[in-house]
Amino acid sequence: MSEASTDDSAIVVATRRALRQRLLATADVLLEGHDLRTASTSTILHRLALIAKHSDDLAPTWLLHVAVCGVMPEGEQVSDLRRRLSLSKDGGVMVAVLESTIDLASREGVGTRTMRIVSDRVLVDVNFCATHDHNTGIQRVVRKTMPHWAAAEHPVEFVAWTDDTCGFRSLNEKELERVLEWDSRPPARTLSREERKREREQERARHDQLIVPWRTTVFLPEVPFAHLCRQLASVAVASGNRVALIGYDAIPLVSAESQPPAESERFAHYLSMVKHADTVIGISRSASEEFAGFSRALEAQGISGPRIETVVLAREPADAPETADASASTPMVLCVGSHEPRKNQDSVLYAAELLHAEGIDFEMVFLGGGSRAATQHFDDRVRRIRRRGFDVTSLRRATDAELLALYARARFSVFVSLHEGYGLPVAESLGHGTPVLTSDFGSLAEIADLGGCVEVDPRDDEAIIDGMRRMLTDDALIARLEDEARAIPPRPWSQYADELWQLVHETAEAAQS
Repeated sequence: MSEASTDDSAIVVATRRALRQRLLATADVLLEGHDLRTASTSTILHRLALIAKHSDDLAPTWLLHVAVCGVMPEGEQVSDLRRRLSLSKDGGVMVAVLESTIDLASREGVGTRTMRIVSDRVLVDVNFCATHDHNTGIQRVVRKTMPHWAAAEHPVEFVAWTDDTCGFRSLNEKELERVLEWDSRPPARTLSREERKREREQERARHDQLIVPWRTTVFLPEVPFAHLCRQLASVAVASGNRVALIGYDAIPLVSAESQPPAESERFAHYLSMVKHADTVIGISRSASEEFAGFSRALEAQGISGPRIETVVLAREPADAPETADASASTPMVLCVGSHEPRKNQDSVLYAAELLHAEGIDFEMVFLGGGSRAATQHFDDRVRRIRRRGFDVTSLRRATDAELLALYARARFSVFVSLHEGYGLPVAESLGHGTPVLTSDFGSLAEIADLGGCVEVDPRDDEAIIDGMRRMLTDDALIARLEDEARAIPPRPWSQYADELWQLVHETAEAAQS
């Protein structure tokens, strides 16, 4: 027998074993109390297909689809299987299943997967944070919150997606460190050949077993990739599980003119999943109002939409770094935020340039990433202004320690965004006792109401100029705002995590009742 034939035979054997394992795992929950371990694979499949056919609930059909294919299906795939089963006679249900699932089950690499069904804990999808080192707004929320859940030993399991997006999988040690130990994870080290080999074997094992939720809750603390939303929508609609998520903002929909077309399209896919979710937990009252408006609009489609709750993000003061020099002779103004039109950095730079021309002595620092297309014009303008003698800097990246040092050194910060779900730079600045010039509406006004801020209309250049002028020249104003900022009651991440868990736990209890 040729080597290729031997390999093919091994794959066939592995595929049959994996299919049987998945069907038996499914039988354990759909045929509770019936031991089918001595039954043939075809008998098990036939029994499960009959349950799906005669159930008024879509969930057995969804789970059967996963078991046969080794893939979490999209909604139309579940509907197709449901229709074929309903049209078939009881004796032909197995044929109906195979005809409906043949294409998906034939995908390369999926047939040999086993699956583990989870019913006793919340599955937390941290796919992006587990697999990427990027760490801005959403990722910081996840990495500040999930360690508290882990430390409290809440019944959760953190999952990511398989490389071929067939479903959930477990995390490896490095991925867990990215999520749960971001601030303290050990430095990377060079692995030995044996360690690399063992790591590859462990990775194959992780990607070869699906983690399948059943009668529980799937929690989404991130905004998932667009190509995953159809499967997640199916989880919300057809699987018998409940989906809860953090609602950060609806900016790509409400302020589409400020976003690249691809971002708005991505968000439309996201909303196609959100509309079937059980619970959306907004990070501010403004964010919750946006999702509530979307939910109300779903009545025209005959969809009740998710319930909307609010858990306001943390306001946790951080210790100022020892290297900070807040007493420098030249005051520094800081503007933090990713570079995109709605963040309004062009207006801030214009105001700073004009005030410098008036003779006010200060340093201006911008900090935030962005695409080359978004930042090139701005950075070119900064270089031209620097040549005219104004100390203005545009930084595209900084460590957490460098960011904290900038907040501590700044006389005040500026964040006059046109639309925000929360406005973490405002909360962070106030946490350092550093006053903020910010927008006078939405979530930014919610934070400003706590004190320490001057509010302006971000669409009015003159208002921004006047606000910055006052904060640069009025020491008494700055002293009062610093006192207000320091008097703001802290809202630690532990409190945010506890309140968030309470709502997710309620959703989980409802799923299991």
